[in-house]
Amino acid sequence: MKPGIFACIVLLMASPALAAPSIVVETPLHDFGAVTQGVKVDHLFMVRNRGDKPLTITQIRSSCGCTAATLSAKTIAPGKSGEVKVIFDSSNFAGQVTKSVYLDSNDPRTPSALLTMQGKVTELIAATPRALNLGSVKAGSRKEVVVTLENRGNRLFAVTSVTSPQAAIVGTMRGGKVSPGQSGEISVIVTVPKEGRFLSGYLTIRTDHPQKKEIVVPVYATITP
Repeated sequence: MKPGIFACIVLLMASPALAAPSIVVETPLHDFGAVTQGVKVDHLFMVRNRGDKPLTITQIRSSCGCTAATLSAKTIAPGKSGEVKVIFDSSNFAGQVTKSVYLDSNDPRTPSALLTMQGKVTELIAATPRALNLGSVKAGSRKEVVVTLENRGNRLFAVTSVTSPQAAIVGTMRGGKVSPGQSGEISVIVTVPKEGRFLSGYLTIRTDHPQKKEIVVPVYATITP
C-alpha cells in the first residue's frame, strides 16, 4: 500500500473520534472584591464551544442555595459562545467567601466545568459571641450571659424583639437604638432544666435594619446533676 493512501485511511479512521464538543470557560474565577452584607453580586461567565459538535449544558449545580445561575442558551454551536449569569446573595455571610457553580455538559473530556465566585463580605451587625456555649451547668441553676451587637454599617438600627422557642431562654435588649460604630447589649438569662443531659436552643434577634432583619444565636450546654 502506498504511503499516501495509508495516511488517508488513518485520517478517515481518526476523524470520528475527534468529533466532539469542547467546553471552555474564558475566565472561570471572578473575584468581586469587598461588598456589604445583603448585597447581591452578579457576574457573567463566558462559555465557548471550541469543539466541532454542539455543546449541550445538561445541568447547573451550585455549592449552596445562596448562589443561582442561568444560561443564555442550553446548546452552544461549534465555535460559538454563551453566557452564564451567576448571582450570589451575601445576606447570610461574613468574611471571606468562595462559592462554586458546576456546569455539567456532553463534553467527553470535561463533563463538569467549574465556575467560582469569591470575595469578602462586610458584616453590618456583628453578634459576639456568635453562639452561647455555657459549658457544664448544674440542673435547675440560672445563668446570665451577654450578647453584644456591634453596628458596623452606616445607619442606625433598633432591636425590635428578642425571642426563643425555648421557655428556658429569655433575652432582653439593654437600651434602644444602636448608632454606627457603637454597640448594644442583650442580656440572656438561661434557666437550666432539672431533667435531661443537654440544653440545646437558640435566640432570635430581630432588627429594623432593612439588610439585616434577623440574627440567630445558638445556645447550648451540658447539664450536670
